[in-house]
Amino acid sequence: MTRQVENEVPDSRSVLALVEENSRLHMRLAEAEETLQAIRTDEVDALVVQSVIGPKVYTLQGLDAETMRFRGEMLAQVSDAVIAVDRDERITYINAAAEKLYGVTTSRALGNTLQQVYDLRWLNPTDEVSAHTALGDFGEWRGENIHIRSDARELNVESSLTVLRNIGGDATGRLAVVRDITERKLHENKLQVSEVRYRRLFEAAHDGILIIDPATSKIIDANPFMTQLLGYPHSDLIGKELFEIGLWKDEHASQDMFAKLKLSGQVRYENLPLERVGGEHQDVEVVANLYEENGRSVIQCNIRDISERRRSEAHVEMLMAEVNHRAKNLLAVVQAVAYQTARQGDPATLMTRLSERINGLAVGQDLLVKNQWHGVDVADLVRGQLAHFADLIGTRVSLSGPKLRLTSEAAQAIGMALHELATNAVKYGALSNQEGCVDIAWQTLPASQQTFDMSWVESGGPAVSVPTHKGFGHTIIGRLVEASVQGVTQIKFEPSGLMWRLTAPLDNAVNPGGPASVAV
Repeated sequence: MTRQVENEVPDSRSVLALVEENSRLHMRLAEAEETLQAIRTDEVDALVVQSVIGPKVYTLQGLDAETMRFRGEMLAQVSDAVIAVDRDERITYINAAAEKLYGVTTSRALGNTLQQVYDLRWLNPTDEVSAHTALGDFGEWRGENIHIRSDARELNVESSLTVLRNIGGDATGRLAVVRDITERKLHENKLQVSEVRYRRLFEAAHDGILIIDPATSKIIDANPFMTQLLGYPHSDLIGKELFEIGLWKDEHASQDMFAKLKLSGQVRYENLPLERVGGEHQDVEVVANLYEENGRSVIQCNIRDISERRRSEAHVEMLMAEVNHRAKNLLAVVQAVAYQTARQGDPATLMTRLSERINGLAVGQDLLVKNQWHGVDVADLVRGQLAHFADLIGTRVSLSGPKLRLTSEAAQAIGMALHELATNAVKYGALSNQEGCVDIAWQTLPASQQTFDMSWVESGGPAVSVPTHKGFGHTIIGRLVEASVQGVTQIKFEPSGLMWRLTAPLDNAVNPGGPASVAV
């Protein structure tokens, strides 16, 4: 049996593929032979072999090669980024930390330039020149700069560059060890901002601030307001204890404060006496805190001058006592008015007359309160008591006299007298018809003792006769007003109209500095 064998003739495409594959194999073989020749002639110290698990560094020279291999493995494990470049600035080695820092893979980085991994920005214009000079002169440079990744993320880095040399001493490239300090710089910047803000507050505060070393109890810093508060220059405060600057009476009291502070972390003292450099005393409030600063304990004392506050509090206490005193006096007056009105008046008109008198008293009180109890101008008092006859002032009621301010006691009593005189005038006197007039005048009379003089003179009203009965109103315009200013009253019932006059020592009726030459 004869088997026929057919010869298969390959097509042109298969022949072309075989030729290309054969060419590639020849090229790789040539590269391998070149590498082996370099190894034989000791021109290669190590090989970097790319595998599926990443690059591996293999050193090739006996004990030195073992050392180099160990170093390569160390560089692969360190947390700082390590990158080696050749003389053409092309990357020949990059460790895992560098891959992570710059977001690249070794396969992408090897053979490429550094600019393809990150952009470099120097912090200062002169840093680049300084780095090149240091590398040329000393073979190394260390400093900070900014690396900008391909995704535009900026990294603050601390770089250490070293020139790599061969056995003959010629430069073959550079090794860069790069540490990411971005977080540290952010923290430092925040700390710097905080320090600037604190220092501004420290310098501008309107409280005295002392910084004290708890180990020695001595002052280590003081703000400008503290030097103003004490009158000491800053240099004289540094190194002193609190009792030495007049804040505590003696060393024992000062140490007692520190003992309490160490137990609780904070102490507060109110109304402490502080002695200035000149011996003047002022009240201060002290708040002291113990805290940690850069790993060491410090004490901060805030000292506030409360002298003005204490004066204000004392003034308020005095005013409250004065208000209490005046309220009691006013209640006593109201009680006396009510009693005398009820005892001497007609029961049928009791409420009306009592209400009118209390209203007259209230007018004087309103004026006193308005003037903060510093007295009342005579003209204001007269107008207030004659408010119901305001349209008559300037026509049938005339006022004349200089600008005088009555004392509180005089204003209260004279105000009540004016109310009684006005009430009487409208019921029985000059204001009870359409023709009558009232002339109210006041003045100061020169004498051995200056005198306050005030008068109420009626005219044109019904004929006047001496009353057969003197009620409480007569008491008010007589004995009551006399007692308030230690003065004398004259009451005359002339046929033409009632005449009332009060004279008293000027100091008893008028506030000091009250007289003036301005007439009403």
